[in-house]
Amino acid sequence: MRSSNLFSLFKRIKLLFLDVDGVLTDGGIWVDGEGRELAKFDVQDGKGIVRAQAKGLIVAFVTAKQLEATKRRADTLGVKEVWLGVKEKAEIFETLRRRYSLSSEEIAAVGDDLQDLPVMERAGLAVAVANARPEVKAVAHYITRARGGQGAIRELVELILEARQ
Repeated sequence: MRSSNLFSLFKRIKLLFLDVDGVLTDGGIWVDGEGRELAKFDVQDGKGIVRAQAKGLIVAFVTAKQLEATKRRADTLGVKEVWLGVKEKAEIFETLRRRYSLSSEEIAAVGDDLQDLPVMERAGLAVAVANARPEVKAVAHYITRARGGQGAIRELVELILEARQ
């Protein structure tokens, strides 16, 4: 896609619809001695999320897993839209679109794997992280240089905020 077209897609974004595993984390699963799953989040992504919200963007974490670590990270960052245990992300996409009176074009969906495709196909800006599956990259308007859990969301936030100036 030509950069001027991409710029116009970035400029209209008002909501970031973020997958968690493989996007906000590197996709690895750590299990402690008690059998609890742990997650590692990137500090730069966190700073980007805080900055995005301070500039008026809505941020949503949407994931199939029910990790307490995701909820705690969202609380730390001030993310109010946290959806855990989601089977059909497209339903949440529509719920958020209606709740905030947005068009699909005002939503950026970020994913890395096949379960993210239905939302990415609806969004005005579909973003794949650098380590996403080829099928996900094929539908993306933009593919981050950074891998999931390693600054990809910070990269996206900076591009959106730059376009909005």
